[in-house]
Amino acid sequence: FFSITLLRETPVDAYPEFMPPLVEIQIESLGLSAAEMEALMTVTLEGGIINETPWLKEIRSESMPGLASIVLEFKPGIDIMDARLVTEERLQQAQATPNVSQPPQLLQPLSATGRVMKVGLTSDEISLIDMSLLARWTIQPRLMGVDGVANVAMWGQRERQLQVLVDPQQLRDNGISLDQIIATTGNAMWVSPLSYLNASTPGAGGWIETPNQRLGIRHVLPIQEPGQLGKVIVEGTTLRLEQVADVVEDHQPLIGDAIFEDGPGLLLVIEKFPWANTLDVAQGIEDAIAAMQPGMVGIDFDTEIYSAASFIETATGNLGLALLLGLALLLVVLFVFLGDWRSGLISIVVIPISLTAAAFVFYLRGASVDMILFAGLVVALGILVDDAVIDVDNVKRRLHQQQGADKSKTRIVFEALTEMRSAVFVAILICVLAVAPVFFLEGLSGAFFQPLAASYVLAVAVSMAVALTLTPALSMLLFRGETPAQGESAIARSLRGIYDAVFAGAVDKPRMALIAAVVVIVVGVAAFLFLPRPSLYPTFTEQDVVLPWESTPGTSYIEMSRIAHDVGDELRTIPGVRTVVCHIGRAITGDQVVGINAAQFWVSLDRTADYRATMDRIEAVAAGHSEFVHGVLTYPEQQIMAAQALTDDENLVVRLYGHDMATLRTKAEEVRQALAGIDGIAEAEVDYPAEEPKVEVKVNLEAAKAHAAKPGDIRRDAGTLMSGLVVGNHFEEGKVFEVMVWGAPEVRQTVDDIGNLLIDTPGSGLVPLKELADVRLVNTPVSVKREAGSRYLDVKVRVEGRNRSAVAADAKSRIQTVSFPLEHHAEVRGGAAGGQGGLLLVVLAALIAMFFLLQVTFGSWRLATGILVTWPVALTGGVLVAFAVGGLSLGALLGLLAVFALAARQGILLVKHYQHLGQHEGLAFGAELVRRGTRERLGAILLTTLATAVLVLPMVFFGNRAGLEIVHPMAVVILGGLVTSTVYTLFVVPALYVQYGAGDTPEPVPAPETAPANET
Repeated sequence: FFSITLLRETPVDAYPEFMPPLVEIQIESLGLSAAEMEALMTVTLEGGIINETPWLKEIRSESMPGLASIVLEFKPGIDIMDARLVTEERLQQAQATPNVSQPPQLLQPLSATGRVMKVGLTSDEISLIDMSLLARWTIQPRLMGVDGVANVAMWGQRERQLQVLVDPQQLRDNGISLDQIIATTGNAMWVSPLSYLNASTPGAGGWIETPNQRLGIRHVLPIQEPGQLGKVIVEGTTLRLEQVADVVEDHQPLIGDAIFEDGPGLLLVIEKFPWANTLDVAQGIEDAIAAMQPGMVGIDFDTEIYSAASFIETATGNLGLALLLGLALLLVVLFVFLGDWRSGLISIVVIPISLTAAAFVFYLRGASVDMILFAGLVVALGILVDDAVIDVDNVKRRLHQQQGADKSKTRIVFEALTEMRSAVFVAILICVLAVAPVFFLEGLSGAFFQPLAASYVLAVAVSMAVALTLTPALSMLLFRGETPAQGESAIARSLRGIYDAVFAGAVDKPRMALIAAVVVIVVGVAAFLFLPRPSLYPTFTEQDVVLPWESTPGTSYIEMSRIAHDVGDELRTIPGVRTVVCHIGRAITGDQVVGINAAQFWVSLDRTADYRATMDRIEAVAAGHSEFVHGVLTYPEQQIMAAQALTDDENLVVRLYGHDMATLRTKAEEVRQALAGIDGIAEAEVDYPAEEPKVEVKVNLEAAKAHAAKPGDIRRDAGTLMSGLVVGNHFEEGKVFEVMVWGAPEVRQTVDDIGNLLIDTPGSGLVPLKELADVRLVNTPVSVKREAGSRYLDVKVRVEGRNRSAVAADAKSRIQTVSFPLEHHAEVRGGAAGGQGGLLLVVLAALIAMFFLLQVTFGSWRLATGILVTWPVALTGGVLVAFAVGGLSLGALLGLLAVFALAARQGILLVKHYQHLGQHEGLAFGAELVRRGTRERLGAILLTTLATAVLVLPMVFFGNRAGLEIVHPMAVVILGGLVTSTVYTLFVVPALYVQYGAGDTPEPVPAPETAPANET
């Protein structure tokens, strides 16, 4: 009860934290190209970080129009907050970036599946600018204050700006320069970021001293709206701003947007810290929104677009119900099969306590409970059941066998409980060795499967601890009185009769039994080899799916908005689809490093709809746009794919590093040709970066000289007219607004408009840009990617018909023949064969350790070999079931592990019982000893098998619903495997002992001469 009470406070999630320790820096600079972002921002910051940050494993960056993202991956095991701290220290020491961007933002650490909720804001009464104002200064800060919230990114944000829109022709007609407009607008405000303006130093009001009081002086800005700014006189003239320019209130150019059914709105994407409890965070967000709503009249909040908590609540409910039903069935089976209430009570108390105790240890460690960890506990259920059953069975049998003996019941109970402890300990060691290789996995596989293996090992260890403490206490307490009746139920007698009729004869013809075992092994291995190999990473039946959309590079916001409406309407017509929301491009501090040509459709399904049929229809829509849509995924699947991309070691790639992209392209083609003749390489192709058209402006120095113009001044004037220039900041009621000078829309629509921009020159006045510079369309990379402080280009290799590591070795030799200029080189990356070789060595070492444990336990090399070699018989049923229901999966593999653990354990205990009978009861070696020993252990073996079956039966019956995506196939495989594992224990193990156990002469274990001092 204590454990269950505390476990309610344990963080619950669907997935473990599978991302490596990552720290991301983002630099925003609206209007700069990808090449400019790389040169001015990325390289500047990388130079101060890459060579000085401790624990750094790898640094990657991507520069795209308006954004530079630098991602630092730290070595495994480094605390993310320590990594963030050292990064922040280096960031402060890095060389300052040019004054053309926002300050670098060090993003908060995020969970692997960081998006915990999406909140949509729409309104029929409030404009998007006013709603963005409320979201930016009220809603977003309130949500950031919720415990566990790491970031709130806003798609569709439209920042309020006072804009002075100028037409150079109108300025020329009035004899006014662009610099006069900039100076007038900036100096009209209290504060300007332009250091050459007087407004860069606002000054203070001060105070005056009167004879009896001090009076402070406060200046109130009279400019609150465009009309007031328009009345300001242009410096050096008598004209007002509104006479020479349009002064309006509008918003900044959009880098992203959110599209709802009725049009654009705001989409708040809320992300959590890695250690935060998803359910608590979701509840805190909902409470915060409920508290704010009374003051947000006219704004509709939609919190059902996406919520990670919804799936977790549904999944934990389904898992809890399946487990409770399994425990109820287990209770019935134990009481019916054991035949007395004492035995049933001990077993039904011990099993749940072992489970909750194991989970409680995770609580003490501060670990989150997720579906992977829970799956590890389910794998251990068979061992938990067997631990509870074998002790009770031994106690009952000893009490009946020694009725009337000159021993106290306490002593008999004590001897019964200690009889098999050494064998049980060896069996547990073998079960632990079976999962030991998992702890040597690295990267994404290690992040997923190590928590699973840890929960399994912990559950096994806790079960043994309970068997050594609680089970003896309950047995001595409940069996001290009247000896329980023999109580063999009708079911037990029927099963014993089946054994006598079917299996008992195997000991008389052990060779035939072993030949049959070999046949079964061959069938099982053949089925295993033909099993399909889907991804072993878990996927859950979530009601929210994502359609990543990527249009042609250079696609406009207008076109992407049209696509979002059209495809959204198409998806909404699908029966079972509840809502469709699309976000385009990216958001400030968002988790998407993409351009305006990328989008994501978030489709929420009705919980009452046919999940598979609805998904098929969504996939049909995606197939109709296959050139744009890259699959139909859940959000966690998308994150797993991103993690795989970080740790991809299966695909063979030759990566060329260098600073000059033209040289990289030339050398990449040489490398491709050099690889073409290697045996096993089916195809090698250069992965050229995607390109998009850009308008390139290059100043003609001779033309500029003729007009006495400098290149920097030409760029700044053109940049102001095309991209805008923030000349001041307006502070109002705790909010900050930008004041911008920008070209009027009609002068910046087409490529010709750029060439016709009038640039103010000292020598000739206003001159068209095309007379000062070459203006042309060119193709440029969409983004510039860097790694280890250098640009790179990949040559991707497809391997067929040969070991990947051998191909990689030949590729390394072949690229040595390609010469590279200074600061350029190539590396062969990937090829999982090398890593698998190390893992295979660990697996081999585990098998050898198992073999020696068996030999030490049995005292026979031949018997240890026979047990080890025939273990696959126990797994054959599970393999055949997996083959029948669709293939190999994570759940199916875990089911096979559970069956193996149970079969290994029961086989070892059965052999040790044979040896006990020969050693302590003087029975001669032979078939009769084996038959008697098997009959005595038959009840415990069959009860464990039956109890394990009924425990997982509800997981089979519920199907592949939310929360059971792993344990359902696991339970199916366990049911199939229990059949062959029982046959293995009752048929193969006795035959092996008869055939190879004759030379076993283990040292006798002296029984205690006196009962324990404290019999209570």
